Amino acid sequence: MFNIFDIRQERGILGQDSRTLGADCYSLIWVRFGQCSFTYRGKTIVCRKNELLFIPPGIPAAELRGSGGIRESMMVRFSPSGAFTTGSLPLLARKEPLRWVTHMPELLLEKLLIIVDQWTERDRYFSIMCAALLTELIVTINREVDEGEKAPSSIQHIERMKHYIEEHYRSKITKNELGSCIRVSPNYAAALFRKVTGLTISEYVHLKRMKTANYMLRHSKLSVQDISNHLGYSDSSYFNRVFKRLVGKLPSEVSAERTNRE
Repeated sequence: MFNIFDIRQERGILGQDSRTLGADCYSLIWVRFGQCSFTYRGKTIVCRKNELLFIPPGIPAAELRGSGGIRESMMVRFSPSGAFTTGSLPLLARKEPLRWVTHMPELLLEKLLIIVDQWTERDRYFSIMCAALLTELIVTINREVDEGEKAPSSIQHIERMKHYIEEHYRSKITKNELGSCIRVSPNYAAALFRKVTGLTISEYVHLKRMKTANYMLRHSKLSVQDISNHLGYSDSSYFNRVFKRLVGKLPSEVSAERTNRE
């Protein structure tokens, strides 16, 4: 488990002054889009979309604000607590910053958004929940780093499968279809997809659908039932359960927020 000192989600163009991150704890930064620049020990690191920057304690670092244009990033500052020591995970034993291009951005975004929500809402026991979620996130990142850079052919396969899903996500998508898409066996396609993205094919499709549903609930005039049908869910109660699990709210609650704004 971890003690969390600060969690931030920032969007847009920041001011021109640099911001010191502090050297008394770990800092984990993930760039969702755009780019961010950081300096430490006279060096400059530029992080772009889907890149992680992990800075261990003892290294004074600063973010160069206003240097990356429009962007969105998330930052968590933390330290291990209790029986969780720096020797528990190789990532925590690092002495130098690590910049890492993740191939599982959808999974990491899902986990980070839940952490941000918990930290912002500050419901009962939120600090314990955030610490547990961050532990899961750090372990997920460490596993990906342990496996090392993926072969270019694997990344090409994943991108082709993601593109196929983008084109057909409203319909049922099977491992047979994705196997045919990249000309490999269905089981290999499914195993490769999960190994690289951290998600099963079904989980990835649900995430894509819920992202679209969330947007439609906020910006369209369609009812929850209409959106459920549009996205391929014949059972609206199942749609509600999946949406609640992945977004943290019921579709009706998001739709009500839109109505209130109008």
